[in-house]
Amino acid sequence: MQDLDTLESVCERLDSVLTRLASAYRSLPESKLLGRLPDGRTRAAAGHELAALLGLAAQGVEDRSRPSAPSWRPLPYEGPFVVGDQIGVTGHDLLAACARLAPETASASTAVWAPPGVRCDRTGMGTLLTRVLTAAEELSGRLY
Repeated sequence: MQDLDTLESVCERLDSVLTRLASAYRSLPESKLLGRLPDGRTRAAAGHELAALLGLAAQGVEDRSRPSAPSWRPLPYEGPFVVGDQIGVTGHDLLAACARLAPETASASTAVWAPPGVRCDRTGMGTLLTRVLTAAEELSGRLY
């Protein structure tokens, strides 16, 4: 039970930070969206990278029972003004994919496909969600 409680806690935190980020991105003016972060990326590019990670993570959870890694679907960059919506939609997709897991089989160690560049071919769902949460929290802390 402890494992499931921890997983639910990570999902709740992820939902909260993604809701805030999506809202913040939707309200940023163009000058802020195109402004650079200390690492050189624009805020829009950093937000799109997070949205792409969320989308790939959702696909990894959805396709977890496949015998081989899925054909990863990239998230197109549609410009700086849609990044907030992309974060909102892909974040919702990830959380919905996690919620669809049967409670008796869902745990932090449930094997899912890890998106390219995250780790290895498979990882535990808890590890994946923690990685995504960390990326979202880091971006949230640097957004302004």
